[in-house]
Amino acid sequence: MIFFREKEACFTNLSFSKDYHCHLLPGVDDGVDDMNVSVQILQRMKDVGITDVVLTPHMNPEIYPSNTEGFIRGRFQKFLSELPSTLSHALQISLAGEYMVVDGFEHRNPEELLQIESGKVLIEMSYYYGSRTMEETIFNLMMAGIQPVIAHPERYLYLADELSVFDRYHDMGATFQLNLLSLSGAYGPASVRILSYIKQKGWYSYRGSDTHTLHHFNTISNMSFPQKLL
Repeated sequence: MIFFREKEACFTNLSFSKDYHCHLLPGVDDGVDDMNVSVQILQRMKDVGITDVVLTPHMNPEIYPSNTEGFIRGRFQKFLSELPSTLSHALQISLAGEYMVVDGFEHRNPEELLQIESGKVLIEMSYYYGSRTMEETIFNLMMAGIQPVIAHPERYLYLADELSVFDRYHDMGATFQLNLLSLSGAYGPASVRILSYIKQKGWYSYRGSDTHTLHHFNTISNMSFPQKLL
């Protein structure tokens, strides 16, 4: 459901060249579970003009205990070896991780983490409650010379009435990654409130589709978005 009023919206199609957040590594999380589907989505990404794709499987020991950095790197190399050359030559595909800030994560060695870019690590919280160790995690990463990139802040709806939390995260050194589907208002007015706040501040540094399925990506690539949020 789109929550923007027609009189507010000058809709336009979305165009972007680099997807910093997607779940296309087969069989490792709640994203794509079949190589053929990954290939279909990557072909669709290529068709709409994307040139760079960062695979960000969930790194959450409470739900995906097998997803260690070594295991994920091995699966990634297998993935690349099976990828059709028409895609591997046309797309720059790299590996990172989407790290859930669970208790104990703040004590991880930052140098071991899979980075979306040099010196940048994608982290997330639960959609239902904030992480108790988020600020300690941000502090420790920054002290190690690694900037935390907070995934899809506009999906933490419980913070819509506590927007100063994002000020605090930003002041500590964190930056933010926008989920593109959020631009449609699909997650409701609380999400739009957060998105508009962070965008107005100029704190979004990355964007991603957060693609889990072919239908998910097709929805994003075929959707028109309010110009004022773009």
